[in-house]
Amino acid sequence: TFSQVLLDFQLDGHRQFLEHFVVLFRSLDTAGRGVLDEDAFRMLVRAIAPAKSEGAVEELLLATDPHDHKRFTFSDCVVALSQDLVALLAAPSL
Repeated sequence: TFSQVLLDFQLDGHRQFLEHFVVLFRSLDTAGRGVLDEDAFRMLVRAIAPAKSEGAVEELLLATDPHDHKRFTFSDCVVALSQDLVALLAAPSL
């Protein structure tokens, strides 16, 4: 059906959009559980948005982990870094 074709197209687009992010996340998720600790989250942020100030990273940490559990799921990371991911993909390749 048309709806299925449209959904498949959107899913494929999301997979392509997140492809680099998935590889990077998995490289930092050494336990393979889909969860990063705070240090790994900071490394992920630095890899995706190296120009982000330390203050901005701290704000992102607080917004993503307001209860200070120091655990960040894949979904948490995607939501927290979505604007940076879009900017990264929009940047011209060198």
